[in-house]
Amino acid sequence: QPREHLRGLVNIASTCYMNSTIQCFAHVKELFVYFLKPKIQQLIYSQEYDQKLFPVFAELIIYLWDSNDTSPIYPNIFKDKLGQINPLFQGAMPNDAKDLLTFLLMQLHEELNNPDNNNRKQNVMVNQEIQQSKKAMLKHFASFFRHNYRSIISELFYGLTYNQTICQSCNVSLYNYQTFNFLIFPLSEVLKHKMQSVNFQSNFNNTVTLEECFQYNQIFTNLTNYYCNNCKRTSVAKYANFLSALPNILIIILNRGVGLQYKVNIDFEENLDLRNYVEYFKESSFYELFGVVTHYGESGASGHFMARCKSPFEECWFLYNDAIVSKIGYFTKEEFFRGNPYILFYKKTKFANQ
Repeated sequence: QPREHLRGLVNIASTCYMNSTIQCFAHVKELFVYFLKPKIQQLIYSQEYDQKLFPVFAELIIYLWDSNDTSPIYPNIFKDKLGQINPLFQGAMPNDAKDLLTFLLMQLHEELNNPDNNNRKQNVMVNQEIQQSKKAMLKHFASFFRHNYRSIISELFYGLTYNQTICQSCNVSLYNYQTFNFLIFPLSEVLKHKMQSVNFQSNFNNTVTLEECFQYNQIFTNLTNYYCNNCKRTSVAKYANFLSALPNILIIILNRGVGLQYKVNIDFEENLDLRNYVEYFKESSFYELFGVVTHYGESGASGHFMARCKSPFEECWFLYNDAIVSKIGYFTKEEFFRGNPYILFYKKTKFANQ
């Protein structure tokens, strides 16, 4: 039977960064269900995967939802395997939750990736004519991705972006598609851009909204010393990155920087409407918040991390402070803006149609 909340994770060696990140992953219901499939259970205990991270990660997620035990878990086995595979996470040194998140998404996808080896395609250099056509470029990339990226990680967490580069000499645009498994917003840069507006000068505050972050993400910036293959000369170009298709689970990292930049505050909502910021599938661009990693301290590699997660079964929020689990109830900004919200986990939802 589903439990109201997960079990806590004991801080064994400055592992609050690890505990908070894992709790958010464990609240991805589809990931938990996937690990319970008989075929995946066989992989967990097979010798083929004995030296990989996936089996101990999957077991830890399953143990967290164990309805027969409510005691906190000592994640020693996972921590040891993590350190064996990546020396960055060895020992008792504190780490950044962002670094662990990045590594987990990459490592788990590589271990679980099941490419179509019979039709595996190489992402060879495309010619200029293809790069000048968004439709042709997307078709080329989609074919490559379909045959080379097939895992539960890519299914849940991978989205698609395209960047556009415009040569200022010949005005020719080149397009390039690529995947992403999280978005990262530089809050201090977003605030700096916001400060340039006339209205902001008379109403100064150090808060930016998540909507302003998405708007900033689409602003064209200048590239100097850009060599254009069309006009065969070095010139200035404009460059911007756009969201093409959004993942089922959207992860947003709020990069605050250090020093004065660290004082930037973020304002976000529990529900997110991204129709204005995505190229395709606008009708399924609504999201609901289910996990927040909060950081207390002066830098990402120090201080303390905690997670606030919404149960996929009880629709109730809980605070995970390592081994201690506390019930929050409903989403309130007063509660969720304590400390520094650092990593946001959103899932696709139908809330706009309800």
